[in-house]
Amino acid sequence: MNPRPIFIHGRAVAWLLGLLLLCAIAPAMAQQQQPQDPPGRVGRLNDQQGSVSFSPAGENDWFEPSANRPLTTGDRLWTDRDARAELQVGATALRLDEQTGVSISELDDDTARITVSQGRLQLRVREDLAGRRLEVDTSNLAMVIDAPGDYRIEVDPVDGITRVAVASGRATLFGDGGESVALGAQQQLATSGRNLTAVSGAAVRTGTGFDRWVAERDRLEEQSVSARYVSREVVGYQQLDAHGDWQTDPGYGNVWYPRNVDPEWAPYRDGQWVDVAPWGWTWVDAAPWGFAPAHYGRWARIGPRWGWVPGQHRARPVYSPALVGFVGGPAGGGANLALGSGRPGVGWFPLAPGEAWRPGYRASQRYVDEANRAAFQRQVAAAHQGGYANRQLPGAVTVVPTDVFGRGPIGRRDVVRLPADRFAGVPVGMGAPIPLREDRAGFGRRATPPPQAAMQMRQFEQVQQAQQAQQLQQARQVQQAQQQLLQQQRGVQAQAAQAQQMQQAQQALQAQQVQQAQQMQVQQAQRIQQAQQAQQAQQVQQAQQMQRQQQEVQQRAAQAQQMQAQQQMQQAQQQQQAQRQQIEAQQRAAQAQQQAQAQQMQQAQAQQMQQVQRQQQEAQQRAAQAQQQQAQQLQAQQMQRQQEMQQRAAQVQAQQAQAQAQQQLQQQRAQQMQQLQAQQAQQAQQAQQAQQHMQQAQQAQQANAMRQAQEMQQRAAQMQQQQQQQQQQQFRAMQQRAAQAQQQQPDRP
Repeated sequence: MNPRPIFIHGRAVAWLLGLLLLCAIAPAMAQQQQPQDPPGRVGRLNDQQGSVSFSPAGENDWFEPSANRPLTTGDRLWTDRDARAELQVGATALRLDEQTGVSISELDDDTARITVSQGRLQLRVREDLAGRRLEVDTSNLAMVIDAPGDYRIEVDPVDGITRVAVASGRATLFGDGGESVALGAQQQLATSGRNLTAVSGAAVRTGTGFDRWVAERDRLEEQSVSARYVSREVVGYQQLDAHGDWQTDPGYGNVWYPRNVDPEWAPYRDGQWVDVAPWGWTWVDAAPWGFAPAHYGRWARIGPRWGWVPGQHRARPVYSPALVGFVGGPAGGGANLALGSGRPGVGWFPLAPGEAWRPGYRASQRYVDEANRAAFQRQVAAAHQGGYANRQLPGAVTVVPTDVFGRGPIGRRDVVRLPADRFAGVPVGMGAPIPLREDRAGFGRRATPPPQAAMQMRQFEQVQQAQQAQQLQQARQVQQAQQQLLQQQRGVQAQAAQAQQMQQAQQALQAQQVQQAQQMQVQQAQRIQQAQQAQQAQQVQQAQQMQRQQQEVQQRAAQAQQMQAQQQMQQAQQQQQAQRQQIEAQQRAAQAQQQAQAQQMQQAQAQQMQQVQRQQQEAQQRAAQAQQQQAQQLQAQQMQRQQEMQQRAAQVQAQQAQAQAQQQLQQQRAQQMQQLQAQQAQQAQQAQQAQQHMQQAQQAQQANAMRQAQEMQQRAAQMQQQQQQQQQQQFRAMQQRAAQAQQQQPDRP
């Protein structure tokens, strides 16, 4: 369900009144033909430690709570010092620490709204809410639970501060001015005022005795055996583990048998009948395990034992005030079961699996079908048509005098033993044949009111009185509107048609706006995609260019290396050629010297020998000088070539570094483009979320207005029904008085 703040603004009120005038065209008779169904969900006080007080709806007094009394809209709970309590609402557990006050502001099939006036409250939401609304209100804020998890709320009425901590799950906080804050797992917030103003201070306390008690309650829930056989939405299933056993029967399926019960015990015998609005007479069992078997499923006698048959496993079971048949007449028609000495009595018995239950109060067929759906898993009704299986069993019908019914707990002395054949031919109804009493007894022993400040109590009473006055004013406005609608039905129908056309036009306009927004989003997405494609193509081109540059640099380096190798080979060849030339020159010189010596040998061998020696020495010196000069030239050339190669390598390295710098710059530009695209996508997503939030807020306001209009119509119908009942009671009283007057008058001749 979409989240909505609890606070109603002036525009919403005006829109609500306009919607009421346009849409509430059904007259009061049509409303009477479509009764308002009571809630199919209630709460229960699962566990308590220490002194806990309970104040029922419509009462200012406080009482000691009964564990099996259903809790519904308007009920309040208070835990005294060193006390704790656990409240179950469906599959959700609400744990109250000491000196904590809560009230059930609203509880029906779709909404559970809890108001915390002070203290600490821990919520364990086990299962998906599946469209239901779970809300916790304080004087500062309204917290809507969005997902299963563990939540903690601390309310300090003295400092006017509310602390919220989310251990796991997800919640949304709403302020008076439409502010909202989302909290996720491991997040918390402390606020003051009514506009979600954050304040600094101590965090939510942990590691206390309350936390250890909560952990123990969680452990017991996790280890529950009954959770395997019934839904966790069945209120009171935890108490079945310690007081009974589960077995499988071939005819009934899963059956639970209670332990340590009296042999003459029968279901719906130990307890009392209490008037709980809006259901009326409700059975409050005295056994600690008596809540679930009294309000869900059916009872069957299997052998010598009574067994509770929960029926079909359903995720959303429907609560019933008591699944019994009354022996002694229809609901409100007066008991006609005669006891000894002419004393009237009333009896009841548990319905068996497969037997349909119909409430004694007004309800729709859909409500009746939902309440009976689980019981019809197996058709095991009575063998004869129109009969009831358990009514024929000895000791199954509990009978008490009518003046005992609804006066408190039923004792063994109050039960009247009658043979089974006395019930033959006596009509059976699904509602108690005893009219409701105005005193509404059955709250239990009185308890000391919570030690709250007198100013807080006065504020609560003032708020309650203001709500009652507002409800009366709204009821009067609804009555006036209905009268105007009855007088001007045709005009209202025309206005309704116009409103429908306006609504259709508005819906078409909204659809067109949504379509335009979607088209703009698609165009923006296409532009982003085109930009991404262009950027990718540019990046590919730049990468290819970089690769080409790198290949060219590598080719140049390879060419330089090849040229260097060729130059080295040429130098080596030149050195080898010079050496060969030197050797040839030496050989030629030697040959010339030999020829000269041969010619001069004869003339002067001694002189020739000296001259030859001097020439040889000079030639050797010259050859050595030539070799030295050649070596020096070769070294100089090699040094010059090495310097040129080093310069070329440095140039290549500089080009490579420049290419790397260009590549890094391109990468940085690509990252900046990606960040820009991510920012644009995030802005588009935020715009889409804002649009969704606006649509959700509009839908929530419309749903809230429709629901309040329905509530106003329902309240008006209830007031009319009450007036009719009062008139009928007055008429009956007048008839009784007239009959008494006739009986008192003497017979005339």
